[in-house]
Parts: sequence; structure tokens; C-alpha cells
Amino acid sequence: MSAFELDSPAGDIGLPAGHEARVRKEAIAWYAQLCSGEATPADHEAWRRWHRAHAEHRRAWEKLEAMQATLQRVPGHIAASTLRAAGAARTDRRRLLRGVALVASGGALGYLSWQVADGGGSWPALLADYRTGTGEQRSIDLADGSSLLLNTRSAVDVVFDGTRRLVRLREGELLAETARHRMPGSHDARPFLVETAQGRILALGTRFTVRSEGGITRVTVLDDAVEVRAANAPERALRLQAGQQVDIGSDGVGVPQAADAASAAWAQGSLVVNDWTLQEVVAELARYRRGRLACDPAVANLKVSGAFPIHDTDRALSVIARSFPVRVASLTRYWVSLVPA
Repeated sequence: MSAFELDSPAGDIGLPAGHEARVRKEAIAWYAQLCSGEATPADHEAWRRWHRAHAEHRRAWEKLEAMQATLQRVPGHIAASTLRAAGAARTDRRRLLRGVALVASGGALGYLSWQVADGGGSWPALLADYRTGTGEQRSIDLADGSSLLLNTRSAVDVVFDGTRRLVRLREGELLAETARHRMPGSHDARPFLVETAQGRILALGTRFTVRSEGGITRVTVLDDAVEVRAANAPERALRLQAGQQVDIGSDGVGVPQAADAASAAWAQGSLVVNDWTLQEVVAELARYRRGRLACDPAVANLKVSGAFPIHDTDRALSVIARSFPVRVASLTRYWVSLVPA
């Protein structure tokens, strides 16, 4: 049981990240077993007990079933080779299980590699309730009247029940606006929570962003306030006010800082920077662009200020090249560098 489950005054937040990975593997194993043609009535009964045991088991199974529709979009040479292997293995249970598991789990050598290369995100992201690919954004209206805006390459699960309103950010970035903030006077006694691998954020009638990247969660409050707790110290809460931001990492919640006034400009389609290095600008633009976007070390420390369109990174690079002593060097559309002019 997680520390959140033991100590959270806002209620159970569900299985911790490590348990979620285990549940996904169990779901895949059950899927392979039931598709093997060798499942016994006892196997089916055991699966039903597993399925009923926890809501997360049912969610994992539903997502696995939903991937059958997704697999219809897999490039033919990947799908066909996997299905041929499975078909030929009907008399070899172990080969069949490998074939089914390859399809069900995303297959590092097949389906998952194709999805990741195509901007589809990591394996956990592929099973998320909502997700975006590289360069995409998505607006989501939640059942309670709250809203989410997902930034590029982001993935979330949404779990609303009688005791909580939980948004689990698997990866990427979101902007959340609670129903209370959108519709003053509305009331919902259930806490509105955003959870990442690093911690948990309790909304206090607010608008805020959460970004999870490289083992760090950054929380920025745009209006009102939130309460922040680290996963490894859930008993300690930090109240973060509008105009503040804080990072949560493996060492807990950091020291609050003044937020960048343009930190949520991505919601309006812009990257707004003030005295950033060119390397930092390029790294941020790369989040919205498929392929490789790099910066030559010779120009990496140039200082940049300005606003750049994130939905047209070619135009953003062109603006930089006109404004600074750099040029855009392209091997292909997907292999681009900024180098000295």
C-alpha cells in the first residue's frame, strides 16, 4: 500500500506507479493465456477473480482491449509478421505467448517502436485515457465542469468517483482549471487532485500547470492556490500561491520561486522567452517537433528573447536565423541543427 493510500486526507489515490506497471504486465499475461487456445475453465475463473479484485485491474484490461482497435493502424509489415508468428505457433504455446505479448505490450521491436517514432509516446502513455502526440494539444472537458489542456506529447488518466476527482499525469504537461474557478459559486466537495510519479497537487479553486519531465514535476500556479505534497513525504504539505512555482523531485518539494510570467504561453500557441540561451530555446522547440533538433555548441550560449510559434517550428527557426548569427542546417526534415552562420 502506498504512503498516499495510508496518509492522504483526500482519499485513496490508487495504485502507485510500480504497482501500475505490475498490473499492466498481469493484464498482458492474462490476455496471452486466454488467447492461447489452451485456457481451461479454471483459468477463466481465475481471470474473473483477478478482474474483480481491483478497479485498476479492470481499467488495465479495458485499455488492453481498446488497443485491438489501435492495432488496426499498425503498419502492415509489423502487424503481418507478428500475426504470422502467432498463427504458425498454435501448436507451440510459448511461441504463441511471445507473439500475443508482442502485440499486447507494444513490442519494443515492432508496434511500440513505430508508435514512439511516430510521436505516440511511451508504453504507459499509449494506455492512457487521453494523450497527445508530438506537436499536438488537446482540450478536455471533465464531467464535473473542470477542464484540462494537454500540451505536446502528454498523457493522463482521469478517475472520478464518489470521494475524489483524480487526474494522473503519466507524462508531459497540462493546464488544469477547476470547475470552481470556471464557474464561481459551483461546489463539489470531492478534492480535485493531480498526481505524478513525484507527488500530488490538491487544487484550491484554481488554474495551474503541471509538467512532468526527467524525474521532475514542476507546478506553476496561475490563479488562486494549490497544496503540494511529495510522494516520498506525503505528510508534509506546501501551499503554493498564484505567481509561484515549485519543483518536486526525488528529494521532495523544493523551495517556491517566482513563476515565469509566460510559463503558460504554450496554451496560446507561443513560446515566450526572456534572456534564455539558444540551447534552451532549441530544447523547448524540440518538444513540438518530430525528429532531431539540435544546436551547435558554438552558438548554444547566445542569449535570446522573443516569442516563437510552437505549432510552426520551421517558422520559429526561420525567425531565429534572421535575428541571430546562425543558420538552419537540414540533412532531412527530421534532422535539423542551428549552426554558426
